[in-house]
Amino acid sequence: MGEHEDCGGTEAGTCALVAIATQIASSFIHPLASALRLPARLVCPSDEAEQAVVDAMIQAAAARAIPVDVIDLRPSPAERLDAVTARLDGWGSRAADVAPGAMPTLLILRGFDVFGDDTHDTPTYPFRSEFQFDRKFLWLFIGRDASRMRFLFGSYRRPLYQVAGDITPEEWRPGKRHDQ
Repeated sequence: MGEHEDCGGTEAGTCALVAIATQIASSFIHPLASALRLPARLVCPSDEAEQAVVDAMIQAAAARAIPVDVIDLRPSPAERLDAVTARLDGWGSRAADVAPGAMPTLLILRGFDVFGDDTHDTPTYPFRSEFQFDRKFLWLFIGRDASRMRFLFGSYRRPLYQVAGDITPEEWRPGKRHDQ
């Protein structure tokens, strides 16, 4: 049991998962530049990995006094995404609208890969023109399906082409073995 004591006695796979999630969170919520963080996308290989990342992000954000809002889009994707859009002050989120010294809210959109096919183009369009330069929120798009996330963010024919950097760790990229 000695090698897993630093993970609370959890098994090796879970310990590795927590370590990767913590690394992702610490690099995304950078202590010196959290307000300057560009939107990011992340592909998680399992439900457990996704939950570990969300937990690590919440913990890292709390340590920096950054508020967090986690929204699971999967139950009703278009409606929940529309609700996110409506809640964002009509996109009045430019740097001039943010109080000096105010921490942005970490906005974690879980299940974003539900939009990754030709039948779900429309709900992603409101994000394209404004959210890239938003200063009220740190945007993190999380999905489980790598091909759908590539469809959304990696094709020049899609409305979200290159608007969020891929922070998926090498260990979680397609073609790698995942022992979670």
